[in-house]
Amino acid sequence: MVLFVGELLADMITEELFQEAENFVLKIGGSPGNIARYSAQLGVPSRMLSRVGNDPIGGRILKRLAESGVDVSFVQEDNIHGTTLVFVQKTPGSPDFFVIRGADQYLELADDEIERVLEGVKVVHFSCWMLSRCNLYELTMRIVKVASGKGISVSFDPNCRDKLFECGRIDSEKVMNMLRYTTYSKPSLDDAVAIFKSELSVNSSVENEVKYYIERFHQLGVKYVVLTAGKMGAYASDGNTIIHIPPSAKKVIDATGAGDGFWAGMYYALTKGYDFFKACEFGSKVAGHIVGFVGADVPLNEFKVE
Repeated sequence: MVLFVGELLADMITEELFQEAENFVLKIGGSPGNIARYSAQLGVPSRMLSRVGNDPIGGRILKRLAESGVDVSFVQEDNIHGTTLVFVQKTPGSPDFFVIRGADQYLELADDEIERVLEGVKVVHFSCWMLSRCNLYELTMRIVKVASGKGISVSFDPNCRDKLFECGRIDSEKVMNMLRYTTYSKPSLDDAVAIFKSELSVNSSVENEVKYYIERFHQLGVKYVVLTAGKMGAYASDGNTIIHIPPSAKKVIDATGAGDGFWAGMYYALTKGYDFFKACEFGSKVAGHIVGFVGADVPLNEFKVE
């Protein structure tokens, strides 16, 4: 069983400038929810811990997760705060976005509930959103310490951006503390740059950047690191060996959901008993499949990883 802890939300996507936009497409989002849904469709027992508004959007999210086989019994419904919304402006480069933070930031759990939500769990997965508010960070560390005491592996997706944090910048102390407990982490090159900004020369090659950032994650306590670098593929490291995993996509139509698919492929392989490097190869295969479709809502029920 993999427990996913983090945001469930709706992406409101436009191809127009925010200042003039009139047309938005609503897509169910939230990286932990996407990974849980993909993982469940691949046959990985998956459980979700999050909070949504008691509203039509929250209802749609829960229905979609449950239909995919995700255990949503620990997802809380908030009668006061609405489901979190992220407005996304699609651009040729990295998309611009802003967040209207809602129910996800009010997640709460008593100590006895932590014990219950961890029953049968082998890996607990957190997103960086769980570090972005003081109350969420405190809850995260309570869960992490209980999980670590039970021998449960901790995964951390360092999808950190300044806009997510209350102070308007990434809280490095919280991120570094989380990494000390982390077994598996899958930063993208953009994630690594956002966290360790200005630590490298602007003239550094991509290969040197990759090696540097992987080593930084290991130095901070992460046991297994896989850094994804877009068209260059991924680089997996166990602290002694770095293996390059070429991209497996035959055709790239839309990169949305690729990183989440990579995580799901990894969890599929790890729960099957494969080693970390093989798990990363499976992750690449799932990501390569997803980029052949538009959007992240790609069914994986009949996808064969092996």
